[in-house]
Amino acid sequence: MYRLGARSGSLSRSAATIALRNGFQTNKPHQCRQLSELYFKSIEADGSKKPQPGPKPQPAPHLTSIPAVKVSNRSSQPEKPSESHSYKHSQIDDQKEAETYIHELHTQQWGKDETWLRFNSLSWQSRKCLRSIDFNRTLSLLRGSDNSSKRTYGAPTSQTLARMMNVHDTAISAGVAADRYTYQEMIAINAALMDFDKARSWLSEMLKKGVKPSIMPYRTLLKGYSKVPAEIDNARQLWQDIKSRAASGQIILGKADENTDGTAIDVKTYTCILGAECKAGYFTQALGILDEMTAAGITPDIAVRNVILNGVADHKGLDAALEEADMMKESGLALDGYTYNILVNCAISEGRIDDIKRLLAEAAEKGFMPSVKVVQMLPLDPIETVDVMAKSGALDTIRIYNTLIRASMKHNRFTQALQLVAHLRKHHVRPNIVTYGLLLDALNKAGRLDQAKKMFSDILEKGTVKPDLHIFSTMIDACGRNGDIDDMFVLKSQMASHNMHSEEVIYNSILSALSRQKKVDLQMVMKVVDELVKCKPPIRPTVRTFNPVIAAFASKSRTDGLSSSELQFLKTWYARISDKYYVVKDTYLYGLAMEAFANSKHLEDAMLVYGEMMRHSETDGSVLWTFTGSSKLVEILMQLSIEQQQFDNVMKLWRDWNTLRTHVSESIVKLVLYACDQGGLFNVAQDIVVSLLTPSNTSPAGSKNTSSGVVHGTEFNPKAVGEGALALYIGMAIKHDMVDSIVPTMDMWRISVLTPNEPVSAKAPSLADVRMQLSNAGSGRRLSVDTVRNIVQLLLQNNSVSKNKVEAAGDITDQVLAFVDKHFPEAVPV
Repeated sequence: MYRLGARSGSLSRSAATIALRNGFQTNKPHQCRQLSELYFKSIEADGSKKPQPGPKPQPAPHLTSIPAVKVSNRSSQPEKPSESHSYKHSQIDDQKEAETYIHELHTQQWGKDETWLRFNSLSWQSRKCLRSIDFNRTLSLLRGSDNSSKRTYGAPTSQTLARMMNVHDTAISAGVAADRYTYQEMIAINAALMDFDKARSWLSEMLKKGVKPSIMPYRTLLKGYSKVPAEIDNARQLWQDIKSRAASGQIILGKADENTDGTAIDVKTYTCILGAECKAGYFTQALGILDEMTAAGITPDIAVRNVILNGVADHKGLDAALEEADMMKESGLALDGYTYNILVNCAISEGRIDDIKRLLAEAAEKGFMPSVKVVQMLPLDPIETVDVMAKSGALDTIRIYNTLIRASMKHNRFTQALQLVAHLRKHHVRPNIVTYGLLLDALNKAGRLDQAKKMFSDILEKGTVKPDLHIFSTMIDACGRNGDIDDMFVLKSQMASHNMHSEEVIYNSILSALSRQKKVDLQMVMKVVDELVKCKPPIRPTVRTFNPVIAAFASKSRTDGLSSSELQFLKTWYARISDKYYVVKDTYLYGLAMEAFANSKHLEDAMLVYGEMMRHSETDGSVLWTFTGSSKLVEILMQLSIEQQQFDNVMKLWRDWNTLRTHVSESIVKLVLYACDQGGLFNVAQDIVVSLLTPSNTSPAGSKNTSSGVVHGTEFNPKAVGEGALALYIGMAIKHDMVDSIVPTMDMWRISVLTPNEPVSAKAPSLADVRMQLSNAGSGRRLSVDTVRNIVQLLLQNNSVSKNKVEAAGDITDQVLAFVDKHFPEAVPV
């Protein structure tokens, strides 16, 4: 940690700019059986203690707020982290920890995030106990390739790849060699991310190391190629490689899937190369592959022909696609729903209304309903679509209505959805549970709570359908969104009479409603949390459960502050998000937690959350969105750090804020300058001001040479140095006996607003040209009389050391007044 001493003027650049990134260290709370017990026990312990009031808004530092220079007693040696804040590996035996992980890994259904958090929590010695099958299972769950997993988190991302690489590298370091399943997972993730070169390099490495592959990695890479027409040459090369290796027995064909006898290339692999050819528009080559399939004894099924049909529709249009569909019928294949999706979508793209109606009617006659995605694009009125598809009577009419209602809601056309409901009632079509669910959802999102309540009452009274979990969750959410808290809890209590248990979605809606109240009732929030953690069977909370809980604490901290028991609960709840429930924190959770701790004057906890967020951002930049979206949070942390004289925190926040290339406000600049003053870091303050006022085209490679070195990250931003920031800096210069820099800085401040931030060129204006431009056009800067008067008073007061200093002060005072008189005559004190 750098020393915050009282030296002025000659502080070295290295000593002035070093700041430590302290890791997120947590002090483990008392382990209670339930979070709710911890809360209520601490309530009893507090007795009649009143909550601490929230922090009063502090005025921003200004010129007259600078006190005398303070001498810091801190040692120049780095402080050792407290033992209570260091990560300690639990005393559980490494082998037992590994055995527990292995058992749960193969018996429980983990999602991607939970898998990563559990693996990451293992000690190195425990990881060394894992086998190849355990590492491969971990890779499979991280990628989301496990079909039995019920908790899916969308398509793989670069973060998924980084996690999988971490697991793979750990296995290699532990002496566990990669096998064909390992390579299969690494090829699959890179192919999913369209990094085909990397996927192919993994395949080459597998072959080089003598690992005999199955057909799966080849098929996975071939499927990736089939999605990109430009990769057709690579797809063909890989296809030839597959055929060659399959013929020579270098690929394991058996057990690749259930539709192969283990001696020939399977139909799924043929479908992938067919898709590649058709996607690129090479139908002659596709027919050749069909002949190869037939010769191999594989009869092309409807899935194979749909791949060809899709390519024909994309490249040759609707007429050719209809001819292909007719040939499919002639060959004895029955067209399915996907076939009609392709044809209707093609007709929509060509604007052929009559063909759209004919195809819709034909699909309905055979019992097929186009997907919601296709229905959304239909250029027909929804009522007209119903009339077209309901004529045959083969397709359940309510299914047509439900699909159209769902498509309307996808576009937020709630009025259209309600019109469809009116139409079905007019034609005496009996709605089912899906219809009611969609309608209640539409009324909820349209803000029509009274109508939703009436419809829900009709469902219960008439008994036309049996309400399900979706119906109740929709109504509870509707009441919560409209602030009807009492009815929200009444609806929840009614679920038991319908043999339903509250699930995560119910608690999420209730907690969200409670956190949105103007005056948050933390006691009620705690009761809901208490019920949630005691549910049988257990409910697994997600980040959508934790966010409203933390939001409730943040909301209360803004007005009334948090009591010690509430703060203890907040710290415990926050710590267990990842440690117990294995939930990855998101940007909103980090921001809310920092705000709650900062408003409660708990700087250490707020900075621990900040440190965890910054480390998390190294693999997932999205967690910074809330923090960087507004300067409010960083200002709160800086202000609190200054109040508690933790000036190193301010410099750390400033450095990170610049590294993120985030907008710098004048409030932030004033806080940083004040921290520099209190830490005796005038040279750093000077570097910051010069960098903000100096365009990047005046220094090579985007760096700015200043009196104390090179400032990295601080970009040209003259608006961040307003009149208040300039006055504060001048006050610092006076106090630290750097008065010679005052007039040059004022001149730099004056001309910076008209300095173009462009690369230097032969036609770039010189400094003299800019000054001429200013004198002719007038400056965008303004100085007030009060600011100039305060500067003069400080200069005259700073003469208590010697006669020479008095003379110097008088001289610089004359220079300042002459500068103001010339450029800001309206600011000259009378």
